[in-house]
Amino acid sequence: KVITVAAALERGGQTPMSPYTVPYQITVHGYPFHDAEVHPTLRLTIAGILANSSNVGMVQVVQHVPPQVQYSYLRAFGLGKSTGLNLPGSSEGLLPAPSQWWGDTRYTLAFGQGVAVNAVQMASVYATIANGGVRVQPSIVAGTTSATGQFVQSAAPPRQRVIKAATARTLIRILQQVPLVDAQAGVPWGEIAGYPIAAKTGTAQEWNAAQHCLCNYGSSYIGMAPANNPQVVVAINVQDPRTSAYFGDEVAGPVFYQVMRDALQTLKIPPNYMKRPYVRLTAP
Repeated sequence: KVITVAAALERGGQTPMSPYTVPYQITVHGYPFHDAEVHPTLRLTIAGILANSSNVGMVQVVQHVPPQVQYSYLRAFGLGKSTGLNLPGSSEGLLPAPSQWWGDTRYTLAFGQGVAVNAVQMASVYATIANGGVRVQPSIVAGTTSATGQFVQSAAPPRQRVIKAATARTLIRILQQVPLVDAQAGVPWGEIAGYPIAAKTGTAQEWNAAQHCLCNYGSSYIGMAPANNPQVVVAINVQDPRTSAYFGDEVAGPVFYQVMRDALQTLKIPPNYMKRPYVRLTAP
């Protein structure tokens, strides 16, 4: 969803305050879509659509972006291609080209279905936003030490600007609303005292071949801190949660809270007590 919003802001003539009417379910070109939870018809800004993670809203937002542009943004953020880590068993994931899209593919891609990604790819998406819109190819080896004890630093990984710095700042402002929305729903795992957090939850339906249904789930919670000057990105992914709860904020949220809190303390990043910026989520 965050990639869809980035494309709409830069290439779709939209702003964070662009208004939309968002019912619980919608039919576009004969294809039905609905949100994760039943709700009355809402008037939301694009910021509100992203903060509330509305599938129906994203189906409308992506219509402002041509298919090839939508695909190019997904690719630029690193989806559907190697992470560059070259680890055994790593996967490029699945991202079909527009020539392979079915009637509803561009809409499902807009809110995160019809694409397969690994945890490093998703962490990289948010690291790119945290880095002011510049994607740095993921790496795990800082350098090598010879038998004589001499340390040789690895070559700097490739860097590429994916979105404008202003777009990245806008997305971070919107993503800071997600912990607030979650907290109001009783899941405050993006609220860490003293630190502004920008985050996004994810709940993916996955195909179960044995039962022939989309009844497996992947739950995630990814965020950055401190949001006003990001230094850490934490990405939590839980595959096939075994509890009745499967939404990302419920399943992955508690782990995100613990890992992010411990990371900030371990790295000695002091709290700055910055207030969350006000972003209007509802539209007239």
